[in-house]
Amino acid sequence: RLEDKSIPELMPRPTSEVKTAVGLDMGLTKLVHCSDGSDIPNPRFATNRKTKRTQLIRQRRVSRAKKGSTNRKKRVAEVAKLHSKIVNRRNAYQWQVANKLVKKADAIVVEDLNIQGMVRRCKPKLEKGTGRFLPNGQSAKRGLNRSISDASWGNLIEKIQYVAAKSGKVLFKVNPRDTSRECSACGHIDKANRDRERFICTECGHFDHADKQAARNIKHKAVVEYSLNLIKVPTDCGKPKQLNLFETPSAELTVPKRRKHDTRKGKRRVPGNLGRQLELFSQDMWNVSSAESPFF
Repeated sequence: RLEDKSIPELMPRPTSEVKTAVGLDMGLTKLVHCSDGSDIPNPRFATNRKTKRTQLIRQRRVSRAKKGSTNRKKRVAEVAKLHSKIVNRRNAYQWQVANKLVKKADAIVVEDLNIQGMVRRCKPKLEKGTGRFLPNGQSAKRGLNRSISDASWGNLIEKIQYVAAKSGKVLFKVNPRDTSRECSACGHIDKANRDRERFICTECGHFDHADKQAARNIKHKAVVEYSLNLIKVPTDCGKPKQLNLFETPSAELTVPKRRKHDTRKGKRRVPGNLGRQLELFSQDMWNVSSAESPFF
């Protein structure tokens, strides 16, 4: 082991110096949902349609080759090469995501998930008297388990923790209980609040995206648990113009302004183009200077 003691160790930032925080909710439709409203897409490196077809074809070639033959060893090497490529692409993408998320705030808050328990097989159900196995939903849960394993939340959290420690920032883990069922507006907890990706509070009627709602609850849990004193960060979006009474929004307010192009400033003179736009039946045609008129 080599150690350079001349390089000082990076100490984690104390809780009293944390001024900004961002809550992260791991998902499958989107890889990460942030409490500030942004999200990170999920490329699905192992479960997308093209990769699954390529894996099926290469695995079929292995099964058709003779056991113990040189050809079978080549086909096995092709399958291993595909899996290695998937792992490398996933790791590279997760490092980019980790660096992007750590730059958002002084503290990063995630859920303390039991991922091994989430991908565990369903318990078998036996029918009394006959001893037959009843449907337990494992066939439907198999696709969910593969998607969770492909997202690799545990490795992503470890990379975020490493980059945060290297940048002098801190990572907080909170209890994931009721983060997706609690309303961030009134604090009401109910299982009926969430309907897939929609969140509608049965108490106050608050409507929001379920995963972004959960990300805000994760951040709020860290503020309460670790007694964080956060500051309000101004948003980048500009304030809308206040309309007066009986005023309708015009095109100047709704349509983005485009940069006006002047033909006189161009390097190449196009014959027939005047320096300014003339109206129909305009009498000022001959009043244009010789530099602007194509006739002189």
